[in-house]
Amino acid sequence: MKRDSEQNFPLGKIKMTEQEVDRRAQLSRAPRPRIASTIVLTIGDKTNPKILMGQRSKRHDFMPSVYVFPGGRVDRADSYAKYAGDLSPRTERILEAAYTPRKSRAIVLAAVRETWEETRLLLGKSVNEGVRNLNHPSYDAFRKAGLHPDISGIEVFGRAITPPHRHKRFDAWFFHKHLGDIQPPKIEDSAELLNVGWFTFDDIENLERQRATTMMLGVLKDYLSHNRPPKDIFQSKAIRGEMRASRFPEIN
Repeated sequence: MKRDSEQNFPLGKIKMTEQEVDRRAQLSRAPRPRIASTIVLTIGDKTNPKILMGQRSKRHDFMPSVYVFPGGRVDRADSYAKYAGDLSPRTERILEAAYTPRKSRAIVLAAVRETWEETRLLLGKSVNEGVRNLNHPSYDAFRKAGLHPDISGIEVFGRAITPPHRHKRFDAWFFHKHLGDIQPPKIEDSAELLNVGWFTFDDIENLERQRATTMMLGVLKDYLSHNRPPKDIFQSKAIRGEMRASRFPEIN
């Protein structure tokens, strides 16, 4: 296992394909990225786990048919939902380098909510007090189960901002939570994700993936090899028309 200060993820320029360069040239103005979050849930051996993924419907106009982790954009309700647990000091520090405390929690809550929407897995804790009804179907599922969405044990490990050649762009934060050495929790397909399941790294090699997912799987492997979470995270974004990999936040 590595010490927490060691980093192995690739940094520097990320080569764009000719098709990506052509697409960017055809856009008069790149759309502004929308904030989104993704969570990688693992079970079993933490260094060689099974990972929850599913296949996006071919009807999606953004990344159709590829395998992804549960996730999606941050909704307004995520800023007002009651929750259980607290963000880890590390994740809190990293997110608050970019956003307010409320927005930081909302980004994590969005990942928990999207997990329910896309896989029917509730990441929640029982509560004695009444759960506020936000008139949001996903948070209503937590309320009916007597649960608050649980944000404890969730660590941020990456950030990927969609390149400017895409017609939809996201500022996507990647989180990890290890559920333990347990039997796979019950999951179901949804309108968002099909063929949901628990996959090993070897299994995933045979699945159709988008480049960002493949890149983040490599970052995840490095992250899981540490005996404690690294102080910073991997980040990919476009700088002056070029894709760059860097660390966030930068440590002086």
